[in-house]
Amino acid sequence: MDTIYIIILTILVLFVCIFIYLLCSSEVKYQTTLKRNCLMAKIVSKYTYKHIDRYKIDLSWWKDKPVEKISINSFDGLKLQGYFLKANTNNFAVVVHGYGAKAMEMQQYVKLFYEKNYNILTFDNRGHGNSQGKTITMGYYDYKDVQTWIDFLIKKYPQCKIVVFGLSMGGATVCMYSGTKKPQNVKAIISDCAYSSAYDVFNNIANKSIILSIIPTMKAYNIYLKYRIGFKLTDVEPKEMVKKCDVPILFIHGDKDMFVPFYMRDVLYNNTSSKFRHKLTINKAGHALSLPLANEKYKNTVYNFLNEYLEKN
Repeated sequence: MDTIYIIILTILVLFVCIFIYLLCSSEVKYQTTLKRNCLMAKIVSKYTYKHIDRYKIDLSWWKDKPVEKISINSFDGLKLQGYFLKANTNNFAVVVHGYGAKAMEMQQYVKLFYEKNYNILTFDNRGHGNSQGKTITMGYYDYKDVQTWIDFLIKKYPQCKIVVFGLSMGGATVCMYSGTKKPQNVKAIISDCAYSSAYDVFNNIANKSIILSIIPTMKAYNIYLKYRIGFKLTDVEPKEMVKKCDVPILFIHGDKDMFVPFYMRDVLYNNTSSKFRHKLTINKAGHALSLPLANEKYKNTVYNFLNEYLEKN
């Protein structure tokens, strides 16, 4: 009988140890990947600035621009910081940045619309820059913030015609937004190097990261997040949301993207109604490098898309 008790006790201790390990390792992953100013976001930011010439980010571009700072409250009470460039037109571009970035780093995409005489609103996503938020939500709450910003614009400019643009995590965010009930003011969406699934892209990154690969608990981490921050990575599924997209949407991706695999573009494209989907492939471009590497092709494709769906209507 004592032997049975010892076996049962051993099994219980083992289960408790496994549970504690999964709990602790999941918290480590959260602190490393999704908490505001986390290690992974810092690595991404450091890499971007180390290769700032490659990405063609020119922060000095903003210095002589009449940028108006705007703040709004999110649906859950966070103060979000935005930046507005006004033009004498009814055409508006809402520009959404990626993971670990800030609105000002979207300079070349803002410039793309600015040179076409668009009013431009860009903003720091929750958990980034000057916006509040303790967590990077990978598009889960961010797409609702996009709608809040759009509501702000429509209230102030009722006749506005809006294109929503996003890069990387911002691209996934606008894909999430594409499946919502949108105001008629929203005429088109452009998504550059978006992931089709937050869980899948985390898995892809984890498999390439020494830090994350030694903690093989993605499934446990996914469940843990539901209790930690209110949603799971598997709740962020742009590939499902684009099925309900009812406005023209342009998917852009570099075919050498190792961060967000190129195949994810085709998943998003194939899940979108043929009535609305468009795509652009930039050969030999890595992650977020399509515009820097193929400026004219990128610009011409975007401008033709805008001419067709915003400026003719």
